[in-house]
Amino acid sequence: MLLPGAWYPTTAPLLWFARAAAEEQGFHVVEEKGLLPDGVDPFGWAREGAERALAEVSGADTVVMIGKSLASATANVAADRGLPAVWLTPMLRNEHVVSALGRTDQPTLLVGGTADDHWQRDAIPANDVLQILELDGLDHALQAPGRLMRSLDALREVTEAVGRFVAML
Repeated sequence: MLLPGAWYPTTAPLLWFARAAAEEQGFHVVEEKGLLPDGVDPFGWAREGAERALAEVSGADTVVMIGKSLASATANVAADRGLPAVWLTPMLRNEHVVSALGRTDQPTLLVGGTADDHWQRDAIPANDVLQILELDGLDHALQAPGRLMRSLDALREVTEAVGRFVAML
């Protein structure tokens, strides 16, 4: 299942190609569409979206949560339900996200860039199920401003990592 960020839709490059990588591995992808409306609690919005998507995939043999930024606020949902997850630019400054990552017992891929304020490598808890892809110099969109080819290379690297991750599930 594909979960957007607050202002990063599932049709944006990172999530678009994460979807393609999952589909290439035989997954049927359910996506939560839309962006965070004005005046809505962002964490509640993310949780409600995840719950709607989970209701759609009930009964599936394998479910993996794939989300961008704010969607990582639902890491507790993944941990509570025993679901593997991919968090693109997770909110590692949020103690609830970090706590959920520390207690998950399912494979979880964390992808972030060193130029992203939300990527706090030192905050990642010690947990053997966490896999980390850290990209040097990339921002919260996992792009290298002013360096188009580096940004495209990063998109390829993230897509390949997501493909490898879902292939092992």
